[in-house]
Amino acid sequence: MDAEIKLTRFKLTPTPSDQEIFHDILEAEHSTIRNRYGKHYWGGRVPKNTQFRALRAYEEFYGLIDHFAQFGSAELSQDDEVDGEMPTISDETDTGEAIRERLEAMLTALLNRMKLVVITLGEDDDAQVIFETLNSKGEPLLAMDLVRNNIFYRAEKEEAEVEDLYHDLWDPFDHAWWKEPAPFARPTRPRIDHFLTHVLAAETGQKISMRELYAEYRAFAVPRGKPRFEKVEDELQLLGKYSPFYETLEGRLEEDPDLHWLGRKLAAWQVTTAYPVAMQINAAEMNADAKRKLYRLVYSYVVRRALSGLTAKNLNRVFQSLSQVFLETGPSVEAMESYFAQRTGDSTRFPGNEEFRQGILSKPAYTLAPQTRIKDVLWELEEASRTKFSEKTAMPSGLWTEHVLPVSWTEEWPFADGEFVERWSNDAKSETRNRVLHTLGNLTLLTGSLNISSGNKGFIEKRGKLEEHTGLFLNKWFLKRDDWNEDQIRERGEALADRALNIWPSLQVAQTAREH
Repeated sequence: MDAEIKLTRFKLTPTPSDQEIFHDILEAEHSTIRNRYGKHYWGGRVPKNTQFRALRAYEEFYGLIDHFAQFGSAELSQDDEVDGEMPTISDETDTGEAIRERLEAMLTALLNRMKLVVITLGEDDDAQVIFETLNSKGEPLLAMDLVRNNIFYRAEKEEAEVEDLYHDLWDPFDHAWWKEPAPFARPTRPRIDHFLTHVLAAETGQKISMRELYAEYRAFAVPRGKPRFEKVEDELQLLGKYSPFYETLEGRLEEDPDLHWLGRKLAAWQVTTAYPVAMQINAAEMNADAKRKLYRLVYSYVVRRALSGLTAKNLNRVFQSLSQVFLETGPSVEAMESYFAQRTGDSTRFPGNEEFRQGILSKPAYTLAPQTRIKDVLWELEEASRTKFSEKTAMPSGLWTEHVLPVSWTEEWPFADGEFVERWSNDAKSETRNRVLHTLGNLTLLTGSLNISSGNKGFIEKRGKLEEHTGLFLNKWFLKRDDWNEDQIRERGEALADRALNIWPSLQVAQTAREH
């Protein structure tokens, strides 16, 4: 029998990745399904995050039908589950006759009450448009589902080998990883939706609405009714070109160490709006050094603005308009310099060296760059503090940000003149100390247990703990000090600012480097 004719008896054609399990569910016994796909069960059930949603749906319905057959219309509660499994018909908690009657009642309801609608299309009817209209008030589909349906609908119209295209070019996107929420992006949507948004932004330079992503994609693929691509295969290859870029930025792939590094930095700062620009840089025909320089400038822009006390609210607009420039001229340091030369306002400018230095010395870095951000800043400074003979290690997990001079200081932390003033005394010295407490000069990294152990203890005792328990170069500064006050904080702040100017370069520094 011809394979295509054989498949028509199933009426419904699922995506190729679900096809085998779907056909098995329709044809095989429940025990056979459990044995054949046993590795996808956990605790007797199919987990919610399974890649095989048809299998989970099958088990859910099977359990509900079993429950109804045994107990009638009684509501299923958590108490009905034993060790993660629903009771089955084989438990025989009711008479065989009662079970048969309930199953017959269910079959009657299914045959007599379930309505099927058959829509016959004319030659000029667009099946995709009708499907979208019928589904408009039903369970909303993911943008990925709608995009996929649209792509392969157009592939069928051009009489392409749809199954080959699916297996060769789309199948990787059906992996469960793509359906998980993107951990560092907002709004909370599956990675595939964010990926499509970034691809469209990189390819068009335009602001893409996540809420209208499917419409945005249709407008991209078929602008004004004219296909952008000669073949659907070319369209799928474009998505395939960008997918490793996105996977690298998200940390799934590590083959490109420079792009992977930028992805980890953007994750720490939760600035995924820079992804389209990063993708454009990665796709450009330029050497690795040129790409590395641009990645560093993207990262530097984010950090410099934060530590200078400038808003992060407009980063999405900045990177969107920069992607438009890169689309027109190609990514380059020159294009980036030209772009920021025209943006000198507080909401968009690229902070220069003096502004950045003053931000480090006077701005509350701990509150301007909270949590993972400040730890990223301090770890960069740690690495810059090492000599060429030092071991190169990754940032350990479990590090905490520590205020060397405690936020709630005690009499063990006198001022430079030897006097003690309460924190909220309105004394001028107290106000001065409060202004420098959260600056970078007073911050360091410790393990969680050492952070708790140090607490508000006096400097000499804290210094002893640092000397005994920490090997970070960032903390060697304190080992040769006999006290710690506002003057010491400013001195260390100046030293860290000098290092920071090299870690997070300005556009002017990049220009000077090219000239030499």
